[in-house]
Amino acid sequence: MPSLPGPLPGQIDVWLGFLADVPATLDTAYERLLDAGERLRHQRYKVEGARREYLVGRAMVRTVLSRYAPTAPADWRFEANQYGRPAIVGAAPGLVFNLSHTRGLAALAVSRDCDLGIDVERADRPSATHDLAGRYFSPTEAEFVRAGGAMLAERFFAVWTLKEAYIKARGMGLALPLDGFSYDLAGTEPTITFHDSCPDDPARWRFWRGGVSGTHRLALAVSPGAAGADVQFRRIVPLTGFDESLTPAPVTLDAPAGGRTA
Repeated sequence: MPSLPGPLPGQIDVWLGFLADVPATLDTAYERLLDAGERLRHQRYKVEGARREYLVGRAMVRTVLSRYAPTAPADWRFEANQYGRPAIVGAAPGLVFNLSHTRGLAALAVSRDCDLGIDVERADRPSATHDLAGRYFSPTEAEFVRAGGAMLAERFFAVWTLKEAYIKARGMGLALPLDGFSYDLAGTEPTITFHDSCPDDPARWRFWRGGVSGTHRLALAVSPGAAGADVQFRRIVPLTGFDESLTPAPVTLDAPAGGRTA
């Protein structure tokens, strides 16, 4: 596949891999790309669907990164920080990525010289949304979800994906308290408030959220959040010629917004 320029600072490329597009005949070729640690994690998945989501996601990471740098897909090396977030070792200085996968979809965000997080979820999956919102969301967020009526699940996953994208961008995962920051989604643009248990500067962040398909919801978090940040979407099947730029984007993204400090 031809190489791509960039991404330039302020540009975020989002690659979507729908598992329905990926024939099972490619799985063996994908497995050959994995390093020893990835192969071990792949083998540990007991549910076949989850195993395949992991495999396709890792194949996407390796093949997509090779679009931006002269490194073969099998030659990329990664090192996890103390919270488990992987980063590129040795090659392509400044190139950053973040991966998320859920049933039926793997999504990969790639950018340069920034903190970057992406999350995708299925909005139709069974979930005790009341309980989870009450347990992990701020009071403002929990009330927003509870007041959703028929849109309760939609509101829940809007908040959940944004929170996941932020903690992934920070590279600390659940070491950050989920109720230590709060999104306000009642207006036309989402805003964020940080509390004492999770200090941060809202002015340095930008967030996007939207629907990727009828059932999949996506959120992005990036810092520094340049005012002119540009998000481009591509759909791909790794190790095939199938790669298309999705213009217009297949999502209805809310206007990106920063926030405020409590």
